[in-house]
Amino acid sequence: MRLGFVLDQEACIGCHACTVGCKQENDVPLGAFRTWVKWIEHGEFPDTRRAAAVLRCNHCEDAPCVTICPTVALHKRPDGIVDLDMDRCIGCASCIQACPYDAIYLDERSGTAAKCHLCAHRIESGLAPACVSVCPEQAIKVVDLDDPEIRRELGERKATVRKPERGTKPQTYYLGADPLALDPLGVDGTRTLSHAEVPDPMPAPGSAEARAVYDVPRPRLWGWRIAAYLTTKAVAAGALLAAALGLGDARALGATSLAALGATLVLLVADLHKPSRFLFLFTKGNPRSWLVRGAYVLVAHGALSLPYLLLAAPPPPLPPLAAIVAILTAVYTAFLFRQARGRELWCEDRLLPLNLTLQAGAAASAIGWHSGRWSYSVLAAHFAVVLVGAVMGPSTAQARRAHALMVKHVAFLPGLLLAAIAIAYPPAVFLSFAFLDYALVRAGQEVPLS
Repeated sequence: MRLGFVLDQEACIGCHACTVGCKQENDVPLGAFRTWVKWIEHGEFPDTRRAAAVLRCNHCEDAPCVTICPTVALHKRPDGIVDLDMDRCIGCASCIQACPYDAIYLDERSGTAAKCHLCAHRIESGLAPACVSVCPEQAIKVVDLDDPEIRRELGERKATVRKPERGTKPQTYYLGADPLALDPLGVDGTRTLSHAEVPDPMPAPGSAEARAVYDVPRPRLWGWRIAAYLTTKAVAAGALLAAALGLGDARALGATSLAALGATLVLLVADLHKPSRFLFLFTKGNPRSWLVRGAYVLVAHGALSLPYLLLAAPPPPLPPLAAIVAILTAVYTAFLFRQARGRELWCEDRLLPLNLTLQAGAAASAIGWHSGRWSYSVLAAHFAVVLVGAVMGPSTAQARRAHALMVKHVAFLPGLLLAAIAIAYPPAVFLSFAFLDYALVRAGQEVPLS
């Protein structure tokens, strides 16, 4: 048995009963939604028409939230339901970045993620989910997608899913839905709503064909701490790489590496909404998540930095191993961002692994510059990759929209100019990292997903 939703938008009247029933059944807090109704409007007065779409978790067959979750709090049940164990969640918000459908929110009361679980507690008792029970038009159904008759009916009625191109294999099917209601880039970006003044979630014009008149805004959960973590991690990687290459005093470089690593860990733990559960990364870790793999890389980084601090002459096997771990420290975030499949600016950026590797090299050169041992070619290569990334458009529509916002961000141009200045004055590269990383993190979350 593989359970999924069928939403008949031809029968739906957009009454929000499903939203209210879900909130009541699952104690969903004010301002958060597990299921919600989006209204769009076509045409110009008086020749207008409206269409509604019920949006929610898709219980994907290949659920990116399950892959990225560092503590297996999110998991897929044998019946196909993607469920969440709040007792294991550390509040890192990585699942929110991984979901292409805006289906997960952060519950500020508990500090954990939360989402639709298809009212599994009701299904296990032989009851229908709350949204199904309260729908006055019976427009919402839970079906067994392994049933051949269900598959045949979905094919005959040309059922659609949201964002099939993301490869998640959604298990929520729509009948008769307006395509623009399911496409977050298919409506006017000004989002002038009929019921309330809502901060613009997409500060760029969308399609002229339709506009959203009722929608739900979503907060940007990763901010300056994540951007600063990228910068301090690059400094830690550069210091260990400089030590491995003999670009300065080994003890000073070991101390710098450990200090930057300490700052990185403080930023990471401070950004968790359940920081007391940080050690779950090691005791309940998901080996598929690059958050967990990255945690082990950072532990190895610290272990290899310590001998440089304590020993006047590190043993011969240490430098090559330290160089490898330094590069991994810098680059693993590229693979983490690739798992964040909802943020296409990050996960579709094929230059990001090279960019982060060059960040480590540029940081090592900037650190080595103080002792007269540095390479302007690495700094020039870093600037060149940033420049190419600025002018080379990504492959998907959402990524292109976010990319345009990134290069227009107030921090991006100073970061680019500082990367150029660093070729002649290497210490400027650290400020370049700070500006560029902030623009990347912020712009990646600006384009709405629902």
